[in-house]
Amino acid sequence: MRVIHIAGYSNSGKTTFISALIPELEKHGPVGVIKHIGHHGYSLPEGKDTTRFFEAGAAASAGIDTRKSILILQENDLERMLGILCDTGVQYAVVEGFKEKPYPKVVIGNVPGASNVILQDPSVEDVLAHIDDFSDLVTPEGFSKEIQQGCCPGMTNFVLTFPLQGSSPKEQMEELIREMDEKIRNLGDISARFEYRGNSKIGGQQRFMIGVCTPDPRIAIAAGQVITDTLFRLVASDLDG
Repeated sequence: MRVIHIAGYSNSGKTTFISALIPELEKHGPVGVIKHIGHHGYSLPEGKDTTRFFEAGAAASAGIDTRKSILILQENDLERMLGILCDTGVQYAVVEGFKEKPYPKVVIGNVPGASNVILQDPSVEDVLAHIDDFSDLVTPEGFSKEIQQGCCPGMTNFVLTFPLQGSSPKEQMEELIREMDEKIRNLGDISARFEYRGNSKIGGQQRFMIGVCTPDPRIAIAAGQVITDTLFRLVASDLDG
């Protein structure tokens, strides 16, 4: 999930720009938006059942009508909210505000001291052209959804999430990925995707995720053996070290 951070002061045009960006991103995948409401807060409708449930302490209070759902969470941490969006299958998360966050960002107007600025006062087309420059967040649930969506019905697929203890060097992990990728693809008709989350710009535990999709369950089992053998060697080398 790409995190597209939009920063700027009030009345700078952030909301107008984001409203134009959303439909263009939607052409490539589901979009979610998180807005920093600021110090004045947001007032929930008084007397509504969802408000009463929330005020009574419910971790989540939701209402569903014929067209939409409303969800209120006891949560105000940006990173955890981004994780929730990724878990639901969102592929592009637009964050409005939170100027102090270190994400690669788009600045609308003049924001003195803004860090990690990719673009200033861009067009929507500029953002799309630089989409790979934004932070990429991958959660195990979101990763699993992507693998399942890309695997045709009736095919065998599996996802493995492997938490890493300590700090395996990035170069070592990249070499292991190349080795596994080559061995797995030599097995036959199979697709595999690897994700290594090391020193992420947005934090989080180190983890290694692998997704496999194939029409032949025997190939899936063989791929699992390749992955197991390789990861066992990684764990053994860490223990010896």
